[in-house]
Amino acid sequence: MNSRANPHWEQICVDTVNRMLQHVKPYLSPVSIVLSDIEGEHLGTGSYCSVKSARFLVTNDHVAEHQQGKQLAHQFHESDSVAKLQNPFCGLGWPTDVALSQIDDSVWNICQHSGKAIPQDSFCELHLPVERELLFLVGFSGERSRFMFGTLISPGTPYLTQECQLPTEHVDPEKHFALHYRPDLASSVEKNSFGLPDPHGFSGSLVWNTRRVECIQKNEEWSPELAKVTGIVWGWPSSDACLLATKVEHMQMSALAGKCLTIRSSGRP
Repeated sequence: MNSRANPHWEQICVDTVNRMLQHVKPYLSPVSIVLSDIEGEHLGTGSYCSVKSARFLVTNDHVAEHQQGKQLAHQFHESDSVAKLQNPFCGLGWPTDVALSQIDDSVWNICQHSGKAIPQDSFCELHLPVERELLFLVGFSGERSRFMFGTLISPGTPYLTQECQLPTEHVDPEKHFALHYRPDLASSVEKNSFGLPDPHGFSGSLVWNTRRVECIQKNEEWSPELAKVTGIVWGWPSSDACLLATKVEHMQMSALAGKCLTIRSSGRP
């Protein structure tokens, strides 16, 4: 699928970005390190999800590792409050690089916000997008994040792209896939945009299979509610102009959630 095959391709891409952004915004959270009561530092990207009837923040394990000896924080959609993570992460290191921390109801209800948790059935069973499918993510770049007056100002960067060939080093083809990331070739749907940022801070961004191309091929109407999570970003080999992600079937969300819930029920810190 490209602009030659479909003369309305650019319009389709713009529409997909705008509608996917509105769909996933409530699920998103920047992840930061608490430096003091009034100061913090951006660390990575997280999303709220519902697994085993409980809410969790999901991000990369290499982001979660900073919790050792430090306090990490998150932020609900349409809230200026920065909330500290109360529960430990349960994670899997590389090559999976995924971690979950349970969000208690008391924390979820600590302030007014518009945050939501991704339903468990909105995760694909397998990473199997159709050829040249449009994949979408929103990442919080450290380059564009700052703390002001006790609040983390971290505008998310929506990004629509397609899968590309994996680089030859530092990856496992069974577990990983790659996404084009070429700031020099990217176009923006917003006026006065600064283009794509340095993606440091995108770690932990969920990758959505929009299923837009799939619907075009089936001659079916598309909506962002059809999109499903197909992986999680963990790396950026800049020399290869791509982002690296773990396939959804290797994220082991249910197992990690079960481990978190077991730790809570046992009373272990």
